[in-house]
Amino acid sequence: QRLQFQDIELDAETHRVTRGGDRIDLGPTEFRLLATFMEKPGRVWSRDQLLDRVWGRDIYVDTRTVDVHIGRLRKSLRRQGNDDPIRTVRGAGYALG
Repeated sequence: QRLQFQDIELDAETHRVTRGGDRIDLGPTEFRLLATFMEKPGRVWSRDQLLDRVWGRDIYVDTRTVDVHIGRLRKSLRRQGNDDPIRTVRGAGYALG
């Protein structure tokens, strides 16, 4: 399955992500986060929803862990200046776009 949002492309089968044609290496958690965001661009995901979706319900993970991995994903996706495609929605969570 291939997903695209603006200049970001994600190929779930090959576990490959590119932005503007440049390959981006992501860890497995950041890859699953990005895939979740790209399935429904614009949707706001709460930390709890992301924990369930990315880590699963059978494991306890502190909600702040989400923030750490979002930070890593942002750093990987950032190119020049402030072109962060991930939007923080205060009091609600995170969204792509």
